[in-house]
Amino acid sequence: MRYRRASLEDVPQIEEMEEEYFAEEAFGRRQIRYLIQSPNTIALTACSNSKVLGYIMGLGRRGSSVVRIYTFCVRKDYRRKGIGTSLLHRLERECQVWFRPQADKASKGGVFSLILEVGESNFAALKFYKDNGFVEFSRIPGYYTDGTTAIRMRKIIALPISVDSR
Repeated sequence: MRYRRASLEDVPQIEEMEEEYFAEEAFGRRQIRYLIQSPNTIALTACSNSKVLGYIMGLGRRGSSVVRIYTFCVRKDYRRKGIGTSLLHRLERECQVWFRPQADKASKGGVFSLILEVGESNFAALKFYKDNGFVEFSRIPGYYTDGTTAIRMRKIIALPISVDSR
């Protein structure tokens, strides 16, 4: 198993997974390509040989303290093996690097948050997110195409405090 940045070569497999697992809400090839190429996206994959087993894409803006998990999926045959948790933790580490102030400036640390939406009837995903420190902060009735309510969740993460070495 190898974890790495997503590449354009991964687009067909990610698109296939989107269509299989997200049906009407699936991102198409164009959206996936855009996210992978965007400087505002952290896109990571879990692979075995050349097969994408899972992926996560977080979208934010430098200078902002929020990254939205835009899409996140692990193939069904590979769930409950730690791949999703590893992808989530790797995204968190990437965000910490992204939000860390430049090395030449002293920092008092800080916080950032990950946010996401998940269908209220997606019990497995809700449990996964709660087990990984996410809490509900709002609901959006009729958010999904089929009329399902979305539960908005947030995880607040403290950045390490750096010390001025002068």
